[in-house]
Amino acid sequence: MKLKNMLKLLIWALLFIPAFVVSQMVDKSTLAFTHVSVIPMDEERILPDQTVLVKEGHIVAIGLSSAIYVPEEATIINAQGKYMIPTLSDMHIHLEGDAWNLLLPPELKQSKEATDFSDLLFLYIANGVTTVEIMSALPEHIEIRDQIERGDLLGPRLILSRMIDGPDMAWPPPISTWVKDAEEAQKAVGDAHTQGYDRIKAYSFLSKASYDALLSTAKELNMGVDGHVPLALSVEQVVASEQNAIVHSEELMKFAKGNYSKGQIAYFAELVAESNTWITPTLSTSHSIVSLLADPEKEMSLPTTEYMGPMAKGIWSFMNTKLYQTMPEEYRSGINEGYESFQRPFTFAFHQAGGKILTGTDALLPGIVHGFSIHKELEELVAVGITPFEALKASTTNPFEFLGELENAGTVELGKTSNLLLLEENPLESISNTRKIYGILVKDRWIPKEEIKSRLNNIVKSYADMGLEH
Repeated sequence: MKLKNMLKLLIWALLFIPAFVVSQMVDKSTLAFTHVSVIPMDEERILPDQTVLVKEGHIVAIGLSSAIYVPEEATIINAQGKYMIPTLSDMHIHLEGDAWNLLLPPELKQSKEATDFSDLLFLYIANGVTTVEIMSALPEHIEIRDQIERGDLLGPRLILSRMIDGPDMAWPPPISTWVKDAEEAQKAVGDAHTQGYDRIKAYSFLSKASYDALLSTAKELNMGVDGHVPLALSVEQVVASEQNAIVHSEELMKFAKGNYSKGQIAYFAELVAESNTWITPTLSTSHSIVSLLADPEKEMSLPTTEYMGPMAKGIWSFMNTKLYQTMPEEYRSGINEGYESFQRPFTFAFHQAGGKILTGTDALLPGIVHGFSIHKELEELVAVGITPFEALKASTTNPFEFLGELENAGTVELGKTSNLLLLEENPLESISNTRKIYGILVKDRWIPKEEIKSRLNNIVKSYADMGLEH
């Protein structure tokens, strides 16, 4: 009898224990977005009533909700009535850091501890932005980038571009690296590569010899080059050099030399469109400068400024006082005319000519708040005549084509990375609906709008506790 009972126990163990073990080993991290309208961004279309399964940072299943099996262990997010797109990118920002203290007067200088990068970078996450390119990356940003990549810090992916310029004219070291000749330019690029920067930003006051050495060295080291059109060169020369991106439409305007005719605009639009060079129009930047010059008090106290930290406010104050409010009247009117008569029509003409556009905002300049500014840039693109779909493409799909990573990201497709944005209303009907965020998935972390709101409120409270009430 005892032997019979032992056999029963053994059979029970063989049958039950493996099932028990398997149930305990099931990965609880699977997320299922059910009944969602997917805008995949591979073409202009909406896929209704989809279920999207996400696991370990990738989309592992996508299809009609009636056809996709959802594992019992999955966390289900009922997304009925919501719209899913890839997350957004801001391919031209600046980020606070200790180097900016060099520009500030004593009363505006801040300690390193005063900048909470966790709060600062959350502003991008809160606005659906998970990829940014820092166009004046500093040494301290390298460790912050690495913390994000390791998962130790929540924030967007940081692409670090080290700014290199001619000496004694613009942003001083260590904000940028100054070089006076080809030899110094070659060394600066090599040093940036060794230190761990991702790309190089070419700035306005490079000599032609320095610029040529910068481009050739960067190509040897497989570092992309973005930036301005140096005044010592021409647009034609920069395009021929295969600089990867021109980071303002204003850079083309400089070489139009006041001729904003349709023919001149078409010439520059077609010249760049026929090349491999991308453009970040940064229309919201120019619009903010125009608004700042017209009504500085209003622009310096926008509703979203409540989320700005002490260093950002100091930089805004310095730049507004020292750069913008000291402009002579004729230069002010020239900025407004250039924005209206060249930059806006050029951006549309460039798009019409097949040019490759990226969204960038120049965040940290006065009037441009981290994260929130991306929605202004999208609205600017639509305002000049670009469709909402094509504007979205400039912020979702195009950045990964630009980076050579479109096989892995930039669309909502099987196998792609799962940086996904859930919107409460259709952005193809109105681009301003990108502001109506229901939640964001950053790889495998789902952050609903309630958590976003709570975190933003805490950021405001922390600044109020520091005496920075807005």
